Amino acid sequence: MVRIAISVEAFEAIAKTLPLAASATRPRSPLKGERLIWLAGAALGRKLAAMRESGESYSDVIIRLTATDKS
Repeated sequence: MVRIAISVEAFEAIAKTLPLAASATRPRSPLKGERLIWLAGAALGRKLAAMRESGESYSDVIIRLTATDKS
């Protein structure tokens, strides 16, 4: 399992697809407004990292991919 921090917007974009335990996560920091989520397996974490473009965060990738999925 790999744990990453994502923005609230990214979390909301994928919350429906997460297991109940993952969607019950607490904010990482009230000031940062991030959520910590666990990804199943290091391979998934590497794939998400590979999709990042220069200057993108994991949140940016998630939001970009979910926006593409809705088109």
